[in-house]
Amino acid sequence: MMKCISTRGKVQPIITERAILEGLAPDRGLYIPQKFPELPSYRTLRELSYPALCGRVLSPFFSLIREAELIDAAEKAYARFSAQPPVKLVKRESFSLLELFHGPTLAFKDMALCLLPHLMRYAKKHLNSSSTHLLLTATSGDTGKAAMEGFADVEGFEVIVFYPKGGVSPLQERQMLTQSSKNTTAIGLKGTFDDAQRGVKAMLSDPCFRTKLSERGIELASANSINLGRLLAQLVYYVYASVHAEDMPLRFSVPTGNFGNVLSAHWAGKMGVPVEELLVATNENDVLDIFFKTYHYDARRKLILTNAPSMDILVSSNLERLLFETGGYKELQAAMHQLENQREFFWKKPIEGFSSGRISEREVRKEISRVWRQEGFVLDPHTAIASALLHKKEKRGIVVATASPFKFPRFVLESLAQTPGRDPFEDILLLSSKTNLPVPDAMQTLAEAPITQDRVCTFEQMEQAVWEVLHV
Repeated sequence: MMKCISTRGKVQPIITERAILEGLAPDRGLYIPQKFPELPSYRTLRELSYPALCGRVLSPFFSLIREAELIDAAEKAYARFSAQPPVKLVKRESFSLLELFHGPTLAFKDMALCLLPHLMRYAKKHLNSSSTHLLLTATSGDTGKAAMEGFADVEGFEVIVFYPKGGVSPLQERQMLTQSSKNTTAIGLKGTFDDAQRGVKAMLSDPCFRTKLSERGIELASANSINLGRLLAQLVYYVYASVHAEDMPLRFSVPTGNFGNVLSAHWAGKMGVPVEELLVATNENDVLDIFFKTYHYDARRKLILTNAPSMDILVSSNLERLLFETGGYKELQAAMHQLENQREFFWKKPIEGFSSGRISEREVRKEISRVWRQEGFVLDPHTAIASALLHKKEKRGIVVATASPFKFPRFVLESLAQTPGRDPFEDILLLSSKTNLPVPDAMQTLAEAPITQDRVCTFEQMEQAVWEVLHV
């Protein structure tokens, strides 16, 4: 039976079903599998549909949810995607593009957050749980809407999303504020994503807060990438890419903020995917680039707001999982204590398989222009960071495309030397006209969708805001 352990080492191992319902471990650690199963032969995997691949890859991690149920969950999750299979691997001579943005919110977060509700419902069924689960989530742009969309009107779940007010793109914010489902709420935070993430983790690890919720029949969970289910869902598309890559080296260049996506690629490698290299592509908030070059993690600086807002993060939560793997409980606990109290730490253990790079805003603009001229692809700013890093290293590999360019039309238009319009929706039409790409359905309906959310709070008011949403 597969068990999951906490990175902080102060709780007993639990099965994966319980881990994804809990989200954060009671000792404030992150759950990781005790071991990684070996993949079946590539010949077998190549013949499978994407839902069947999900079932085959993920079933060894679960103790109660059967493979057939995992396939059913994946079929339901990806039925709404505009592409089938839900990911596309587009090949060129020097690189391939792994497109992960064909879901309902046009970002890679859909790949996990459309599947997670179904996994959690099966977990609740097998564990005979009748409680309502409250998912508290911090978002730097895309997770929030993807969580709200994935769990929209799903019985037994309530979703509350905190996002940095003024720290996401206008279209990202509008996607959240127009969500009409009764069980989802977006709250603008007067602060940064790191503030939102810190506040959410504080509530998730507060036993008094949990007890107060439990007395009302509510259990606490998270849809952030601190939830193990997110990372397990994401590792499937790296297996898919490896199966269909043919002669392209499995060098993945990943735009990186909270470190969950690139860690999923690393986990796929631990299952047997022959990953050649993982490129941690950062924007001007380059704490991870500096860390992988110096082993000094320094979050004492001021956050820079960029045009790749989902990467505007200084404290990358999922790095904790990798540090535990390389250093164990004692080293990790010391590092996390330093990070929480001093906003920095030094790491002494070697970390293999990763390299990194920082791409400036100017370089992002140049890369969007270059790839459009030379390859005919239109990249969003996050994907352009990963593409620019791979191009700078003059290596062949796979660029992980994490968002549609239509989520950032003004910046993309400016990068293509086009004059933007008066508002984001005119920008969308101009971008479609310039590139001959159809406007995604999700963007066509967004302009007319009414605003349904208007909450704003400070860091100190986060817990009170939760009680207000729950009418407690």
